[in-house]
Amino acid sequence: MRKIIIMIVMALTLDASLAASSARYDVNFRGMTLGEVTDISTVKDLYLKAKVTSRVARFLLGKDNLIYYGGEKPKIKKSKFKKDKKMMLYAFSQSLSERPKFKRYEISDIKNITLSCKDKTCEFIYYKNNHVDGKGKISFDENGEFVSITEELTNFEIIRQ
Repeated sequence: MRKIIIMIVMALTLDASLAASSARYDVNFRGMTLGEVTDISTVKDLYLKAKVTSRVARFLLGKDNLIYYGGEKPKIKKSKFKKDKKMMLYAFSQSLSERPKFKRYEISDIKNITLSCKDKTCEFIYYKNNHVDGKGKISFDENGEFVSITEELTNFEIIRQ
């Protein structure tokens, strides 16, 4: 009986982890879908890799992948790189790991970001020279899994399909 219960629990855990890892996310910029992210676990390393699905975007970029990074530039070939100047990925990684009620992160002497989380949403505000330079919202579902992140000033979003 014990072995059967252990096998059932292991099967359910494996099935849940496979479902979570197979989630796909659309990358939208000003209403246009640029690509698709299949693995958000790389946000811990402050980058996201999106496969470009839009033919127009692929033509303009000249590459098959778009890498949105916040820290060091990752070494991935055949990719177009975009630096995260508004520290959206940093806020995203912190919201996935901690979800603080309110916390202020000092990035440099002139840059900081505040992150405030409630039940299913986190809001972040990026300050540069004590002026709001970016803000957005991160949403989670009732199970605490990531649903979407939106940067309001540039209208950039990553949303679960």
